[in-house]
Amino acid sequence: MNLIRSCFFYLIFYSWTIIFFIIFSPVKFFSYNFVLKLAKFWTGSVIKLTRVILKINYELIGLENIPKEKFFLLASNHQSAWETFFFSFFFNKSVFVLKKELRKVPLMSLYFDKLGFIFIDRDKGFKSIKQIINSVTFLKKKGVKTLIIFPEGTRTKINENGEINTGVFAIHKILKIPILVLKHNAGRYWQNKKFIKKPGTIQIQIFPVIYKINKKEVFVEKIKELFY
Repeated sequence: MNLIRSCFFYLIFYSWTIIFFIIFSPVKFFSYNFVLKLAKFWTGSVIKLTRVILKINYELIGLENIPKEKFFLLASNHQSAWETFFFSFFFNKSVFVLKKELRKVPLMSLYFDKLGFIFIDRDKGFKSIKQIINSVTFLKKKGVKTLIIFPEGTRTKINENGEINTGVFAIHKILKIPILVLKHNAGRYWQNKKFIKKPGTIQIQIFPVIYKINKKEVFVEKIKELFY
């Protein structure tokens, strides 16, 4: 049954995605706010497809911890593609920090650029951090509320501990941006690089905001404690 569900899901998903992005391909002629609405609509439709076809639902714990007004940095563990769809849908006016390779994705890359997504070369260390720092002021002026980053840098398997990138700490300390740490177990049902998806409810735990940590070592240990 899981195989049938997965086949049907991918058939609908790819058909719908191709049609959607062909119809709305002239992104450069669209306003920023209109592209925001398009992105939210598409990612919302993907989340709905996963719920209806794959029987993958989600449960949010700690909603009261999300800052209402302040610009904040969302730091999440990374296990699958599901959370990228969900974060874009759930967090209004959000921007991702992504690896530079994703800039080559056909059509979607146009949306990434229009929305202000930040592409970095993970091998360039401080230069990449400086790029993010320089982008934040511009993003705030555009009305962006959330900067989304995956401190592990890459997807990890369920129950696997990743390596925490200290660049997140540098951004937090230099710009004095509060950090909202989020943990989920999406990889239990949407396994990375696995065709067959499993039904179930993804648990999403949102922790209290971190407003200030001065030492890199303390920051890394805190993130590990919350993630693992």
